Amino acid sequence: MRYQLGSAAAHISSPFLASYATLPADEHLQKGHHFRFRAFSKARVKGDAFLWDDDTTFFQSDGINSYAGGRHRNFAPFGEPAREFAEGLVNSPATRALVTAEEFRIGCHQIRIKADDEHVGLPAPEGFHQDGYDLIAVTCVAVDNVSGGISLVREKDPAGDVIVERVMPPGEALFLADQEVVHYVSPITPKVPGKPAYRDVAVITFSFENETP
Repeated sequence: MRYQLGSAAAHISSPFLASYATLPADEHLQKGHHFRFRAFSKARVKGDAFLWDDDTTFFQSDGINSYAGGRHRNFAPFGEPAREFAEGLVNSPATRALVTAEEFRIGCHQIRIKADDEHVGLPAPEGFHQDGYDLIAVTCVAVDNVSGGISLVREKDPAGDVIVERVMPPGEALFLADQEVVHYVSPITPKVPGKPAYRDVAVITFSFENETP
């Protein structure tokens, strides 16, 4: 499996949707404008039990993330609605069909990308990339007034074929075998001028060898 589409709609609650409005700004962006708002938590999973870590430090090498890698980044932790979403999706039959390990680690990202008439929103400022894990589940949670935001998945070879090109609707989940493909999301702008645009996603990374997310 290089990718698989599924549904996470059953796990998106009203409190989870509302929690995106209070996400703090990502202070690790290269430019002055805050187009990304974010929370992060990680957990060890054994069976259907989750041991959430109080530490919310996130690290990627600069070889993996040329935009913000090579340094430790700290984010606000997940609230209870976001944890409930993550636990529901990870424990769902569709996910467990892909995750055969009994014990593994997850890293969970709750992200809002904003745009307005003066500022473009960048879901993936690093371009086509891998995240450095075994499996990734990307869920589109909500969108409003968005033009763009096209999800693309490509073979790792820069000249490789694009195998996924779609605007993910709210509730859709995209599972990726991170070692086999690279992925990207195009910038967003407001569809209707004068009104802000936002795109809310949840990303869960899976490490099967107990690496730190």
